[in-house]
Amino acid sequence: MALPEHIIYLHGFNSSPLSTKAQQFAGYMRNNYPTVQVHLPHLSTWPLQAVQDTAELVRGLSGKVAFIGSSLGGFYATWLAQQFATKAVLINPAVRPDLLLQAMLGPQCNYHTLDDEYELTLEHIQQLRDLNIDNIKVPEDLLVLLQTADETLDYNQAVDYYQACHLDIEEGGSHAFDEFPARIPQIMAFVG
Repeated sequence: MALPEHIIYLHGFNSSPLSTKAQQFAGYMRNNYPTVQVHLPHLSTWPLQAVQDTAELVRGLSGKVAFIGSSLGGFYATWLAQQFATKAVLINPAVRPDLLLQAMLGPQCNYHTLDDEYELTLEHIQQLRDLNIDNIKVPEDLLVLLQTADETLDYNQAVDYYQACHLDIEEGGSHAFDEFPARIPQIMAFVG
């Protein structure tokens, strides 16, 4: 199969296109796959807006598209891959962020820009709940990269939810996914 013309990298909760993995991916792609256009959208804090904006981006592109999503971005990438019948690579993805983030209601700040302050509300939680997918339609289109020492998410939830998908489980690591650049060739082989 041919490489996608576009890869959209979706960052995690309170993160941004300035995240370490997003920048590592963009730099690697510039040096090794210059014909693939990498998109690093800054996602809205509102879940429905985040997926709607990304869907609008996809509709404006020509050619094959694939997604990469980290943490909450992995949750979004799962939803978007189903909408557009395309491949996605999920890095330590959030499985039920509506449950996980309930404990974090209240003031929030972006980890990278430090100026995107907002209030995480029950409406955010409901929007996440509305995006939950009970059954993944084409599990072979998803590659799930997990590290067992993720300090933020229980990787077992992803193992259960994505059990029919391509699972790659690595002992140790962290939520940030240690040694991420070493996995980019595997990611490209999967989406190609």
